[in-house]
Amino acid sequence: MKRKTNLLALLVTGALAVTSLTACSDDDSPAIGGDKENPTIANQWSGVQSEMWEVANQYINNVVFPTYSNLASSADELYQQAVNMQQKHTAGTLTDSDVEAACDAFKAAREYWEKSEAFLFGAATDFNIDPHMDSWPLDQGQMADFLSNSTMVAGLYSDDPIAFVNQNNANFDTALGFHGLEFVLYRDGAPRKAAVFDGYEDHPSFANVQVRCADELAFLVAVAGDVRDNCYRLEVSWLGLQADPVHAARVAELGVRTHALDNNGYYYGADMLLAGTDGSSYASITAALVTLVGASGCGNIANEVASQKIGQAYRVATGQPSLDPNEPDAIDYIESPYSKRSYIDYRDNIYSIKNSLYGNIDQTSPNANSIMTFLRNNGYEGVDDLQNALDDAIAKLTACVNSGIAFVDNPGHRQAGDAMEAVDALNTQLEAASQWISIQ
Repeated sequence: MKRKTNLLALLVTGALAVTSLTACSDDDSPAIGGDKENPTIANQWSGVQSEMWEVANQYINNVVFPTYSNLASSADELYQQAVNMQQKHTAGTLTDSDVEAACDAFKAAREYWEKSEAFLFGAATDFNIDPHMDSWPLDQGQMADFLSNSTMVAGLYSDDPIAFVNQNNANFDTALGFHGLEFVLYRDGAPRKAAVFDGYEDHPSFANVQVRCADELAFLVAVAGDVRDNCYRLEVSWLGLQADPVHAARVAELGVRTHALDNNGYYYGADMLLAGTDGSSYASITAALVTLVGASGCGNIANEVASQKIGQAYRVATGQPSLDPNEPDAIDYIESPYSKRSYIDYRDNIYSIKNSLYGNIDQTSPNANSIMTFLRNNGYEGVDDLQNALDDAIAKLTACVNSGIAFVDNPGHRQAGDAMEAVDALNTQLEAASQWISIQ
């Protein structure tokens, strides 16, 4: 969303109302807020905290909001393509092009999800949406057991299969979300052929059971619907009344929580911009920016990409010890192995960090009201080191993407180690920047 004035007026019906009020001192908390559903929000801070609020305002409205809006819309398209596949198969008209269209929709939704992982704090964590939608590696045996259970399969053809998989997933929880969808749509890095859905699943994990691929399509629809609903929930939880009204109506129908502070606070976007006020989960605007940059936000995903997403399989493949001797690494701890898009996922995670630091989406330079500009304007000596580490992490992962060597095919390749080290260096720089912000 574009800045209309010096305080960003969002004039959509029910939007966050931004008005000009008198700034308070550093020691005072802004005495604003108002109605939980449609609060009045303004920059009442002074000095460096006023700059911080402008950074948070830019970040919320121009990174988080559009990312979650696009994620919700793309998840809706993914669900529609899943329905199309099932309907075409039932009619006997499913084509390879239909499967490819569903795969394209999957890739689009997946990109927005990965580009949201620098801000998994908030609703994605509070409501367990992240593990619900993005657990991996997928337990193929668990999925085989589920799809060979006649009672479970019957639920996929019930009046509400979306609710069924959401409420009855205790025994197949790793098969939910993006990676269950990936397993149905892809094999060996390519979309499956339409003809396979006329037969039986031949994956080695299904050797002792007989599962119709047609039932996998029913599973695809149910799980895609569940993913869609959770993406709607993220959109509504952050945007509040600015969310798509159709999406908001669906979330209301589900009857799920959408507000911070155990549903007693504001929507999450307002929660950050009302930092320091009663009803916000942030004690100060400084604390909000530390969350954005540090171990809960950008630092969280940088650490995960380096130490876990790349690190686990790489350490096993190269004979290195686990980081935690009580939790041994696993060679199959690889995200997106069926589509072979692991490196693309990891790079999108770093793009999520870049967008958060730049205060915009996929641009070449930071916004005037961004973390990077704030750091530079206020004399942070490590700003160039942070920029260089960010650039290097993206470059190393781009080299992995362009190499044509999928991570799942060679997790011990030197390029994986180079990328891991670059992302770990970025994490170190994010930690340093977060610590500097915390004392401003």
